[in-house]
Amino acid sequence: MLLEGLTKPDDVTFVNILSACSHMGLVEEAWQHFNTMVNEFAMVPTLDHYACMVDVLSRAGLLREATEFIESVPIDHGLCLWRILLSACRNYRSYELGAYAGEKLIELGSMESSTYVILSSIYNALGRRRDVERVRGVMKTRGATKDPGCSWIELKGVVHVFVVRDGMHPWVDEIRDGIRRLLKHMEDDEGYHPAFDFVLDQVG
Repeated sequence: MLLEGLTKPDDVTFVNILSACSHMGLVEEAWQHFNTMVNEFAMVPTLDHYACMVDVLSRAGLLREATEFIESVPIDHGLCLWRILLSACRNYRSYELGAYAGEKLIELGSMESSTYVILSSIYNALGRRRDVERVRGVMKTRGATKDPGCSWIELKGVVHVFVVRDGMHPWVDEIRDGIRRLLKHMEDDEGYHPAFDFVLDQVG
């Protein structure tokens, strides 16, 4: 950039570079740019730069490195970096680190329902039912409520609405039977095995 006679890069330039590295999976390059920013341009990294680096490591599945990086960050980053790690742990099914990140968020007073939902799902996958109930209790106490999921479909001019845990649809029994048949066909005939790791309430 400087060799081409362009303007000296600023903090926004490096945020964009690190973000691009994250989406392209360029871990080593991200480290090089981060170190260049600090060592060659004497810039003090902001929360955005640290978040980009956590995202780089997390997307690459380097979750332990991401954890160590977060704990080495010298500024108050609040909840941001732990949220990035928690989501990545869910995606990579890294349950123990995910539980660690989730507990950090609870400790810091997170009010986002997604934190509690993901952490509950992680504990459910680990078979730790007491922790599931504990996390749900904290979520309720803090008022971090989650609106129930909702979907709908129009069939022959009629709109059918489905809400999570709502069994009031007049065809609910037929729908559940159909889902069970579909799952059986997928598993027995197509060789597909759905992942229920993060499902707290399965179709029964």
